[in-house]
Amino acid sequence: MRSIEKTLIRFVNDKAGPDCLNLGLGEPSFPTPAPILAHVREHLADWRLGYTPNEGYRELRELIAARESAEAGVRVAPERVIVTMGSEEALCVFLQAAVEPGDEVLIPDPGFPVYESITKLTPGTALRYPLRPENRFRLRASDILDKITARTRAIILNSPNNPTGAVYEDGEWTALAAGLKGTGVYVVTDECYRALVYGPQAPSILGRYENAVLIGSLSKSHSMTGWRIGWIVVPPGIASVVGALHHLTVICASSVSQRAAIFALGGGADAVCAANLEELRRRRDGALAGLRKHTGLEAETPDGAFYIFTRASEECRRAGGSLALCLRLIEEERVVVTPGAAFGPAGEGWLRISFANLPETIEEGLRRLGRFLDRLRK
Repeated sequence: MRSIEKTLIRFVNDKAGPDCLNLGLGEPSFPTPAPILAHVREHLADWRLGYTPNEGYRELRELIAARESAEAGVRVAPERVIVTMGSEEALCVFLQAAVEPGDEVLIPDPGFPVYESITKLTPGTALRYPLRPENRFRLRASDILDKITARTRAIILNSPNNPTGAVYEDGEWTALAAGLKGTGVYVVTDECYRALVYGPQAPSILGRYENAVLIGSLSKSHSMTGWRIGWIVVPPGIASVVGALHHLTVICASSVSQRAAIFALGGGADAVCAANLEELRRRRDGALAGLRKHTGLEAETPDGAFYIFTRASEECRRAGGSLALCLRLIEEERVVVTPGAAFGPAGEGWLRISFANLPETIEEGLRRLGRFLDRLRK
């Protein structure tokens, strides 16, 4: 436990002052949709604000189950749903329930650093599988199946992906499910960005594979990061254990947040969320243009989430690594971007730039980044 530290994402952001232009953190600039806030204000005095059932309000679990059933094309029973305090708590309690001493958990490289950190809280070991730039960082089932051993207990996938914005293709999900059939390995899909796609809906493995585990959240889709509301859908055989660990960890998710989630998942803010998604599309396109104009760097167009992952190998080398580059950028230009090293060894030499901030902040931040890189290249 003494080896547990904050992720480099947070480490870098902690170095930034209030005067910095932040293209680092993955938090939408949009407020929580006004209809959700109005609903909470209207009903707050009428709600009982005590403990909820440990696994969450039945109405909310039924809404989540119906949503996931519609996406997966198979019935998902509400009993498989546990409402959590965000997605990270969901992953934490699941891995603690599932992983035994000697087990291995496969995590993406590059990938969200919390996957490795949470695995360290279990008696298992995290091993990396590659997401390759020549494949636009999309999943290739063979890259995972080649790493399966008798010790593999779980695989973590994330689509749309953080940090790359890649959306995995339907055929690769099918190939992965077929290759894992009969192994008993859990496939954990982090789908917190599923609603933030700029093309066809992101497919999921739920409904294709008997040991699929799905993690969802309203943090990104509904700008509810501070409400700390998420969920996990687990196979029936492990639901009681995951529920017990959730109970012992936090007792229950916030009653107010659950009430807000019931309204949100009932469609109460759909129009606002659709408008926000279109605005994110515009910000994405503007950020890509600004990146090329001001910095000379190139990047794949992300199909989902709100990140641009750009290669800056020579610039990082000159600075002494992506972390050193980002720390100097804060000091010299008061701009925050995230070092690729935060996302694993394969991320070194890359930078993650969030386009979740205001357009004028993105444009000015990229202009300053370009000015910094010009000095670095001389």
